[in-house]
Amino acid sequence: MKLLRPGAAGAKQPGGALDAHPETRIVNVQIQTLVADTRAALNSEGELIGDPSTTTPRFELFSAASSICSQKVRAVLAHHRLTYLSHMMNLFEGQTYLPAHVRLRMLGCKQMGTKLVDRHTGSTSVASGGGCDAAVVPTLVDWDAGTVVVDSKRICRHLDEAAVADGARSLRPVHLAAAIDAELDIIDNLPNYQMLSGKPPGEDRRPPTQRGKNGVDFAMGKVERCDRYLAEFADDEVLVRGYTAKRAKELSAAQQLFTEERMQEAYVTAEAACQVLERQLQAAKSEWLLDDRLTMADLCWGIELLRMGNMGADIFWKDDKRPAVAAYAARLRELPAVQSAVVNWPGALFS
Repeated sequence: MKLLRPGAAGAKQPGGALDAHPETRIVNVQIQTLVADTRAALNSEGELIGDPSTTTPRFELFSAASSICSQKVRAVLAHHRLTYLSHMMNLFEGQTYLPAHVRLRMLGCKQMGTKLVDRHTGSTSVASGGGCDAAVVPTLVDWDAGTVVVDSKRICRHLDEAAVADGARSLRPVHLAAAIDAELDIIDNLPNYQMLSGKPPGEDRRPPTQRGKNGVDFAMGKVERCDRYLAEFADDEVLVRGYTAKRAKELSAAQQLFTEERMQEAYVTAEAACQVLERQLQAAKSEWLLDDRLTMADLCWGIELLRMGNMGADIFWKDDKRPAVAAYAARLRELPAVQSAVVNWPGALFS
């Protein structure tokens, strides 16, 4: 991997003129090639979100409208008013499986030093979910650092640290870091995949576009997509490793996650988390969950509760069942960052 600073012989730019602070920018030629290939595969030049005068933003984000992990990242970007180049990927057309994007993700997984995940626990957490997934979003490129950052929790922290370095107030202040991380772990381990795609126990309250789906067909469609790419790129060692692990992960999801028993467990887990949150909110003496100022825990709970509500799981707190959670969810929904990243983002909510 060759790292070049702008102005060095052979250095290439991510596009356009030099950044406003070229002395801090590290150009990773390998990342540039992979990003260019992914842009070409998507036929996307990207949409600039933020300051329109920025010629080459520090951050470039590949995300999907309805991906809850992407929504968390977009919310942090919006909260800190960070400018970035956005590329939207269609989950249901399999665009996150495009070879160019998988190669980009594989580099991010390597830079993180984490093995590839080959089984599905239902969690979006890299730590507790078993490793890095090469065919999902969000994927963040930090052009100043010359890195590909994967895993939404790591991306959110990375963006927060970058904003703080430029003078912003942290969403994860040091004195609250452990408490915030504990909340993020809870959120990361909630069974969103099952609640989105699997048939819920009892009445199916999901939006019409999701209602009736049992999860198995969705997961097996991913397995079949991996099979096609494995046949097409049988001689490409990097892609074979990525698609093989992803295939195993989704096959385990199809075989294990969507049984009646596992779906019952998923909803019990989600409601139990809401009950714990209710107790915390009732006991809180601060304006927000952990502090008088908004933290990353609040922002991510806002995204999570919005998704639960979208899936009909607001029965966990509606009708005075958990009034503190109900009030918290309503308040978080109105945050400008949540409005920007989800409520007003086309396709972010299911209908």
